[in-house]
Amino acid sequence: MTDFVQPPPVAGNRFRTDPSLRLALAWRLPDDMFEQAKPALERMGRLADETMHPLAAEAEARQPQHTPYDAWGRRIDRIDVDASWQELVAIGQREGLVALPHEAPYGEHSRLVQAGLIHLYDPASAVADCPLVMTDGAISLLREHDPALADRYVPRLTARENAWTSGQWMTEKTGGSDVSATATAAYINADGSWSLHGTKWFTSAATSDMALALARPDGAESGNRGLSLFLIELRDAQGDWNGIQVRRLKDKLGTRALPTAEVDLVGARALPVGALGDGVRKLTGLLNIARFWAAIGGPAGVGHLLALARDYAHKRVAFGRPLAQNAVHRRWLARIAAQYDAMLMLNLETACHQGRMEHGGDGELARLLAPLNKLACARQSVTAASELLESFGGAGYLEDTGIPRIFRNLHVHCIWEGTTSVLAHDVLRALAAGNGGEAFADEIARRMGRLRHEATAGVRHRLEGALDTLMPLINDPVEAGARRIAWGMAKTYQALLLAEFAEWRFDTHGDRAGFAAAEIFAGDGLVDAPFPNAQSATLDALAFGRIHP
Repeated sequence: MTDFVQPPPVAGNRFRTDPSLRLALAWRLPDDMFEQAKPALERMGRLADETMHPLAAEAEARQPQHTPYDAWGRRIDRIDVDASWQELVAIGQREGLVALPHEAPYGEHSRLVQAGLIHLYDPASAVADCPLVMTDGAISLLREHDPALADRYVPRLTARENAWTSGQWMTEKTGGSDVSATATAAYINADGSWSLHGTKWFTSAATSDMALALARPDGAESGNRGLSLFLIELRDAQGDWNGIQVRRLKDKLGTRALPTAEVDLVGARALPVGALGDGVRKLTGLLNIARFWAAIGGPAGVGHLLALARDYAHKRVAFGRPLAQNAVHRRWLARIAAQYDAMLMLNLETACHQGRMEHGGDGELARLLAPLNKLACARQSVTAASELLESFGGAGYLEDTGIPRIFRNLHVHCIWEGTTSVLAHDVLRALAAGNGGEAFADEIARRMGRLRHEATAGVRHRLEGALDTLMPLINDPVEAGARRIAWGMAKTYQALLLAEFAEWRFDTHGDRAGFAAAEIFAGDGLVDAPFPNAQSATLDALAFGRIHP
């Protein structure tokens, strides 16, 4: 008797094996630019499949180590990261993940090509894209707010070889998204530089070359208005820490290969970014770029797991037949695939608007899509990935398959750069600050009017109903309804994009699969039901586990 050995699932080069990603990029890019971008996308897919996944496994197996003192008691705060991690970062830099939108070889479509590359890179990177995210955002920020510093640092940050990376040091003990109580103090030196003193509680990519940090200049007012933004080079000319002491590295659920530290700033020399003040406002552009990457990271991981699950369904035999022949399993995968397509469509739509804004176009929808995209895709990806983990049975729970690593790392996207509730608040602020609600409604109505296939008639009907429900909420928003409004807007946009993509797929390729995805997604409901009409005290009792007579 021969022992049975289960053939493992293989994702392959996802630029070839993921039809939604390949076709969506072909749909959104002009034909000549898609042809121009194909070699880079093909190469990234191949690197991820053949080179990066083994490196990611090594990087997570040999996690960063902090050595506070040398053998003689001298404080050194050495952070050692594995060579595999460094190579993953370098691959992203060489392939232009940071440089591409700033070199802009595809004009306003450069963000779209970048999004496609991130989709292929992220699941195989062990979150090595974290320093790349912050570097991308730092470049945009410096160019907008301090051209002199940009001239000095951007060439180092956009280099393809021996490039610098930038950190983003905002979070302190008092909170994450709410930075108003930042306690780090800044004191001016005789030479015009500044010295920073305080503690930063989460410093991701703690081995970066520089960081942007919030601090309060001596004598500045309290709250957000008194905060300024500073640039710190982490090392001095001799290679020693620049007034920085490492307390410890964080022990995290995921992103285990990423060195995240608590650090004390003890006279770290820094340069102000632009004029003093407005530190929080200056971060807005960087924050939107970081949210853009985080929103892509979720469905990127789902796309990889879905590719594995599809392959596994043809290899795994249960009850005498492959899983692919089981009707329940097929329908289950179809529902997950529809949600993946919805996330992918919203990612690429956001990339289009971000690119247009960066090239002089209107930014109303780009500013609104930044939180909507991240809110929806980060959270939807965790649900979809949990389902996909189940599709492998017990093997999906084994570390050496690499599947749990992908699942763990997905969760961080719901937290980085704003939790779901923070993002819902940001949507309300974006609606209040301009004509975002009107622009959203006009966009949906205009594009819905161009849908013409009978197969999308049901989706159009649901879109009309969603707008009828949403617009009164958008026009008179209340804080308690923030999540309902934000989720309704995100899912409505996703359903519209799925319908558009479905019609293009059919018209171009005679492919009806997109119609099924749009119908499945829209059929699950686009706007959540209103919250039960209960007294506030009753809801509080439910929320906090109290008895309410």
